Amino acid sequence: MFKKFAGYSVEDFVKEEKFINWVKFSDPEEDLFWNEFLRMYPVQHDILDQAREIVLQLSIASQMSFDEEDVNDIWQKIESSMPDEPIHGRPIFHIGWRKWLAAASVILVAGLLWLNYQPAKIKAGTYSKLVEKAEIPLKEVVNTTSGPVNITLPDQSIVTLEKNSRISYINNFEGKERKVFLSGEAFFNVTKNPAKPFIVYANELVTKVLGTSFRINAFEENKEVIVSVRTGRVFVFANQDFGKIDSKNKEVVLIPNQKAVFSRKDETLNRSLIDKPVIIVSREELLERTFANAPLPDIFEALEKVYGVKLVFDKELFANCRLTTSLGSETLFERLDIICEAVEANYRIVGTDVIIDGKKCN
Repeated sequence: MFKKFAGYSVEDFVKEEKFINWVKFSDPEEDLFWNEFLRMYPVQHDILDQAREIVLQLSIASQMSFDEEDVNDIWQKIESSMPDEPIHGRPIFHIGWRKWLAAASVILVAGLLWLNYQPAKIKAGTYSKLVEKAEIPLKEVVNTTSGPVNITLPDQSIVTLEKNSRISYINNFEGKERKVFLSGEAFFNVTKNPAKPFIVYANELVTKVLGTSFRINAFEENKEVIVSVRTGRVFVFANQDFGKIDSKNKEVVLIPNQKAVFSRKDETLNRSLIDKPVIIVSREELLERTFANAPLPDIFEALEKVYGVKLVFDKELFANCRLTTSLGSETLFERLDIICEAVEANYRIVGTDVIIDGKKCN
């Protein structure tokens, strides 16, 4: 792995995602990696220093607001922030590295660079506003790895933070609430504490629970913010005041296998079933759901309990339909596909209900 970077130029390092993540987001493992790299290839020390300074300055420049008339001002800001003496080492391209940095920064702010090299980027949007309004200093965790990362919160709740996501929270969960701020996607397995609600601020949605498990998808660039529930009961509010929970705001209550979707375009909050409703009862309870030549309405009622989803059907219509079946690990819709094919029925989803239609069985 070290050999890959042995011949890198400053330009190569500035474009390298692993190097960018190390410079922008402090990580002990990455510190060890790059320190060991420099021990093995000391000749790259100056090159690495130059590239690091460029990444830092580009990161600063990316936060500047600008229009075309600001380009000269940006150039001057970048130039004035740099040391008078050049850093020794291999030059970048055929111009001085300070000039290249200034030029690259202008290009960056013009929107033609850097976006391709910022895997955990956060717009100056809702997440930033929410964190800024926090009254107590927050601890932030950013996942710049290629997969999910488990984080244990002060109350022993577990957060599985997906890649390119970040959360901020009060270090000791001081106060009457356990507040967490999220940008990106995460699965929460919350320790139950009725005396101290657990609240997640995820862009335009606020999710409030006492103890349960649920997933939130709230990337800044997405058109929707989605909360889906695995266990327990969850309250979801539209949060357009950036941190203020108002009882007048639209609220939905979610139970397992349901989700709330906030549309940023229409500013609407709707409740529906998740794409693949899963079994919510224990394995022992599931084993009891075995049917031999049983009336179809009995099977449908069992499905309601196993998946926690309301099935709307005509008992009289299906009274003479009988099936022999057992419930396995399938999703609700996989199981309904099998049953409906057997009795020539069909189903459709309306909100959080499943409507089943068909014909009488002889």
